[in-house]
Amino acid sequence: MLELATSDDRQMSGDMPEVCRLTPDTLILIWNLPTRLWTVPKLEARGGRKVSPQATLRLPLGSGGTRLLRVIPQPKDAPLTLLAEAGTLGRQEEITIDPEGDFDPVDAYMLLGDVTPAGRLSLLSAMLGAWASMFRMRRSRNYTQTLNRLVARIVDQPQRAQPVARISEDQMLMATTLPTAFGGIEGTYVVSPTGFWRLTNAAHEGRETPHGAKQTFFIAERNGLENGAYLVITGSRALAIRQLEPKSTLPSLSRWWLAQGHADADLREYAIAALARGDAASRKAALEFQLRCPLSAQRVTGGGGLPSGEIDLAVTTARGTLIGGWYRDPVEMVGGVDVLDHTGAEHKFDANFYRYAGSVAQEDKTVPATGFVGFHPDIKSQVPILQPRSILRLTSGSRHLMVPTAQPADPAKARARILRAVPPQHLNDDIMENCLAPVIGDVQQKLLGSIGTPSVIDIGTQRKDPSVSIIVPLYRVLDFLRAQVGAFACDPWISQHCELIYVLDSPEQAEQVEHLLRGLYQLYGVPLRLVLMARNGGYARACNSGAAVAKADLLAMLNSDIIPHQTGWLGTMATRMGGVDDVAVVGPKLLFEDGSLQHAGMYFARNERGQWLNHHYYKGMPGRYGDACIERSVPAVTGACMLLHRGVFEDVDGFSEDYVIGDYEDSDLCLKIRAQGFDIRYVPDAELYHFERKSISTHSDYMRGVATQYNAWLHARRWNDQMTEFSLQGVPQPAAEPVTGGGVL
Repeated sequence: MLELATSDDRQMSGDMPEVCRLTPDTLILIWNLPTRLWTVPKLEARGGRKVSPQATLRLPLGSGGTRLLRVIPQPKDAPLTLLAEAGTLGRQEEITIDPEGDFDPVDAYMLLGDVTPAGRLSLLSAMLGAWASMFRMRRSRNYTQTLNRLVARIVDQPQRAQPVARISEDQMLMATTLPTAFGGIEGTYVVSPTGFWRLTNAAHEGRETPHGAKQTFFIAERNGLENGAYLVITGSRALAIRQLEPKSTLPSLSRWWLAQGHADADLREYAIAALARGDAASRKAALEFQLRCPLSAQRVTGGGGLPSGEIDLAVTTARGTLIGGWYRDPVEMVGGVDVLDHTGAEHKFDANFYRYAGSVAQEDKTVPATGFVGFHPDIKSQVPILQPRSILRLTSGSRHLMVPTAQPADPAKARARILRAVPPQHLNDDIMENCLAPVIGDVQQKLLGSIGTPSVIDIGTQRKDPSVSIIVPLYRVLDFLRAQVGAFACDPWISQHCELIYVLDSPEQAEQVEHLLRGLYQLYGVPLRLVLMARNGGYARACNSGAAVAKADLLAMLNSDIIPHQTGWLGTMATRMGGVDDVAVVGPKLLFEDGSLQHAGMYFARNERGQWLNHHYYKGMPGRYGDACIERSVPAVTGACMLLHRGVFEDVDGFSEDYVIGDYEDSDLCLKIRAQGFDIRYVPDAELYHFERKSISTHSDYMRGVATQYNAWLHARRWNDQMTEFSLQGVPQPAAEPVTGGGVL
C-alpha cells in the first residue's frame, strides 16, 4: 500500500546507463532495461580495479521493465571503466567515468518515473538505511536534499502527523492514522531539510477508528522537526508519508491524557516505557505521569462457582517484574497467571511462579484461597511501573484482566510491600532466590541511592586527635541514651582517648535528639558529634556514615542498647588490637540484663532445613561460665559492640549495604576481614550489658516481613564456603538458640 503522487512522472530517455552525482564523493548509475530482472547484473571494472563499496537496487517499472541503480564512490586518480552486463538479456554496456567529470545531480523525478509502489518502498528504504550507512552519507547536505525531494515527490499532499503532547523537555508524542491494511510497521524515519534519522522508539498502534483506519502514535525528538519535515513509515509491503505539523506549545502528557479521557492502557504503558529509557529527568516524568494518571484497579469477581482473583503486589524493576496475589478456583478452571508487557503482550511464567495455601476475606468471612508469587525476568524497566497488568487465564480460553492499585513509588515503601509478599511459614530458598531476591536487591539499591548526604552537628569542642572513635547508630528508641552517655562520661579512658559520634537514622527525631544530646553535654561536659541521615538507610549505611566523619585509627561500633557497667573496657579491647597475630577486630562479652550470656563470639551452623544461621557462643549460660571466660580467636563477633582498625575497615569497604534494615552485616564484615588474612578475637575481660533488639522491634518491615530470611539467604550465598570451612575445623557448637547477627539498631 502506497499513497502516490497524482501528477505525471517524467520517464528517463535512452537505454544507455546514465551517471549522476548523489553526493560530492558518490555517484549513482541509472540503467533502464525493458524487462524484469530477477538476478543482480554484473558490474566489473576494467584492468583489475576494485570498486568498493558498491550497492545495487532493482526497481520494477510499471511498463514491465526494470530500473537498475548502482551506487559507487567517485574515482579519485584515474578514469574508471566499468563493464555492465544485464544478466539473461545479454546486454552489455561499457561506461567510463572521469574523475574530473561534471555530473548532473540525481533528480528525484528520474529515480521515481514509472517505478511501481513496491519499487518506491525499496528505493526509500535503501536510501534511509543501507546506502546512508554504507557510504556514510548521513551528514551530506546533497544527500539530504535529494532525499527530501524524493519524499516530497512520492506524495503530492500528504496527510498530517500531529504533535499532541510533550513527553519530556526533548520529546513529544505525535499521532496520525494509518489504513488498517498497512500491516506491521518496520521502521519510522524523520526526513527534514537539515537531516534524517530513524525514530528509536517503535510506534504504538492503537485502536481502529470507525472509518477503517488505525490511530498510531510515535515518540520523536522535538529538535529538527521544523517546517518541511516528513514522517516516513515503512512496512514489509507498505509505505506511508506524513507531513509533520509543527506546534510551538504542547500540553504535558498528563494534562493531555486527562483531557482526552483516555482508557488506552497500552498507550499509557508505551509512553512510560519510552520515558524509562531516557535520562534522569525523563525517568522522573515517567513516575509523575503514573502518579497523576493511574489506571483503575481491576480484580476478577467470581460467584456461582466462577474463579475470582486479585493482584495485590506488583513491582517492576531493572531486574524483572514481581507479582503477588491470590485466586479462588472452586471448580478448577484457572490455567495460570500471565503478566503483560508495555505493548500489552502476554508473558507466561515458565518458571519462578509459586503457589501456597492461604485465605482471603470475602463477604465478612474468611474463605480458602490460593496465594501466589511470581517473578518474570523479561519484563523489566529502569523506572518502577506502579501498576503492571496481569491476566487470569482460564482453561476455557477466557482471559480476565487484573490491575493492582497503584504501588508505592518510594523505594522504602516498595521494599516494605515486597517483604510482606509471602507469609514467613511458606517462604523457602527457592522462592527467595528465584522470586524475591532479585527485586529486593534492586529496590535496596534504589533506596540507598535516594538517601542523600548526611549533615553533621558538633556539640562542644571536638577532640582533634582521638585514639578511638565510638560510633553509635540511633533508630527511634532513645531509652538507653542517657545511661549510655553517662557511662561513657564516667570512664576516664574514654574521656581521655575517645570521640563520641551518634548517627541518627530516623531523621524525623532530629530536633528531639539534638536537644537531648545538648542537655547531656551540659550535664557531663563530654563533646558529642551528631550525624543526621537524610532518611532511614539501615544499620550498615548509618555505621558507614559515622565512620566517614570519624578521626581515629580505631573504630568502636556500638548499638544504642549497649550499656557498660565497668570502666576501662574499651582500653582493654584496644590493647588486643594488632600484634603478631594481626588482630583487626575484637569483641567483648555481652550480658543480658539478668547477667546471663548474650555473646561470647559468633559461629555459624545450619538449622534443620540446611540454612546457615549465626549463633552466639554459650548464649543463655551464666555470665561466669568457664568457657566464656577464655580469650580466643573466633569466626566473628557481633556488631552490637566491636572494635576494629579503621584502615582494614576501609580496605573492605566497610559494612555491606545490600543487607536489608539490619542483620548479618556484622558477620559479613568479619568474614570480609578474615578473607584479607586478619584475625578476630573475643575478649571476655571487657564486659557490657546488651538489651538486645530494643530498637529493631520498632521497625515494622523487619517484624512483619522476611527481611531476616533474605539477609540470611544473601549471607549464605556469599559466604557458604568459608562457613563450611569453619564448621569442618571443629568450632564448638553448644546447644543454644540461633540468633542473627548483632548488626541491628
